Amino acid sequence: MKTVDARGKLCPVPLIMTKKALAELAENESLQILLNNETSFQNVVRLLKEHKIEFATEKQDDIFTIFVRKAGIIPEETNVEDFCSIDSTKLSDYVLTVKRNRMGDGAEELGEILIKACINTLPDIDLKPKKIIFLNSGIFLALKDSPVIESLRKIENMGVTILVCGTCLDYYNKKGELGVGIVSNMYDILDSMTKASKVIFA
Repeated sequence: MKTVDARGKLCPVPLIMTKKALAELAENESLQILLNNETSFQNVVRLLKEHKIEFATEKQDDIFTIFVRKAGIIPEETNVEDFCSIDSTKLSDYVLTVKRNRMGDGAEELGEILIKACINTLPDIDLKPKKIIFLNSGIFLALKDSPVIESLRKIENMGVTILVCGTCLDYYNKKGELGVGIVSNMYDILDSMTKASKVIFA
């Protein structure tokens, strides 16, 4: 496995290193990218998504790891510096925690309709959450076949960090189906919640 160690590097260096590594990647060779800066991580993710390169992400302690599942081509003329900035001017300091794949009590069908409406509205509200955390059955909303996956990808590209409980993914045997966000652990989840100005549960 080829490794791009971009820890301690600030943009555009991780983007340049990633582009170069992808260009040099041999057929059937895998690639992992290591970063310890959240902004740089988000920017590399945007670069890969823009060029339809398949990848998965993981976070342990302060290290972000991107695993390229199927390499693609980033054209030589691509200016990676264009991916350096994320508009975070409208991010608030609250955390949204989604505990299940429906909202409220009562009829399950109604709850599913409500949670879809909630997630699909997030890209359009003025004060977006700093982070969204998915726990328990809430992780189903972050899977590839989720009815709200496009809205989540859109808000992630706006700079919102999405954390998905790794234990929950393992319990439901869904880690290979994650479509958005970072596989996280309880330490990082609790750390994010305790440091937030407020936590909203959906």
